Amino acid sequence: MTAAQPGAAQANASDAPTSPAPMRVTHIYHSGFAVELPGCSLLFDWYAGALPPLARDLPLVVFVSHSHYDHYDARIWSLPRTFPQVTYVVDASVAPNAPAGLDVRAVRPNQDLTLALPVELRVRTLESNDEGVAFLVGARGRTLYFSGDLNSWQWDREAEKNEASDEFFRRELRRASAAWRHPHVDAAFVPVDPRLTDPVAGLVAYMEELGADVVFPMHYWDNRQQAQDAVARSPRATRYASRLVWDDVWQTPET
Repeated sequence: MTAAQPGAAQANASDAPTSPAPMRVTHIYHSGFAVELPGCSLLFDWYAGALPPLARDLPLVVFVSHSHYDHYDARIWSLPRTFPQVTYVVDASVAPNAPAGLDVRAVRPNQDLTLALPVELRVRTLESNDEGVAFLVGARGRTLYFSGDLNSWQWDREAEKNEASDEFFRRELRRASAAWRHPHVDAAFVPVDPRLTDPVAGLVAYMEELGADVVFPMHYWDNRQQAQDAVARSPRATRYASRLVWDDVWQTPET
């Protein structure tokens, strides 16, 4: 097991002189996503649902943002039985659960990590205002943002606490953006949780602070329609409606 070190690697993950690669995204369930790129596959916060048919001859990088039951399950440690080359990038609270002999990179907030796979992959972690970390990931000319449980959590509570949650979220986004020289984000994965008094606050804050070509709402369990309704009710969110992807499978348009 390797603990990722705070790094001096502050460059934009898309600095490499390469055109953006085609990308295929599968929403597995809740906050679980698979991202397929030429040369590697990425798996985020998979705890339930069937995996898509990912290429077994490519490196698989498994991200776990934190240890909550709806973001982590011990089934991830069995993936090397199917995929010969698996690397884990997991929050430090999850890493001690790993069986011996696996390639596990334990991360904490505000760290940079480079994986020297056949495809170079760069990672920046953000601090969550709930538990664990969020991720900026750069590979093959693409930059992705995965929020985990970092969000503008607008619960039914004092206004000051809601405001503090929103500001924490925005501050972390600004810090990560500055660390990576204000990257262009191709795809973002952001909570739209219908349980909240304002389910779209995090989506709006994310788009105002960092932005993305496409955004995959998540963290809504089986309540996709309620999440869609929350967006439709909010003028602040509907202006981003054309960038939201609710489909189970999406891929970059052919050019």
